[in-house]
Amino acid sequence: MAEVLSEPQFQIFTHPKTGVKTGRIYFPALFLADNYESIVQWLQRQEIHFCEQGLKQYGDGSFRLYFKTNNCLETEYLQLMKGSGKWAVGNSNK
Repeated sequence: MAEVLSEPQFQIFTHPKTGVKTGRIYFPALFLADNYESIVQWLQRQEIHFCEQGLKQYGDGSFRLYFKTNNCLETEYLQLMKGSGKWAVGNSNK
């Protein structure tokens, strides 16, 4: 039986040659349903940069997003969680 996630899963990837860091967040459908407005506001922030190639939507309504920012990736993720009223850091890799 598949595990149902209710919190986003967050990771940081570092390009091995350039050292450029990219954040990845998986937004489960349950989290989206409960926090739609705060997610939309977070995605519209000028500090968050992403493109259509970095977005993957799943059949259950969840999606995964790769993003970049000039700020600290983890700080931006925590902004999202603060906006949703949740403070869990989830899975974070530096």
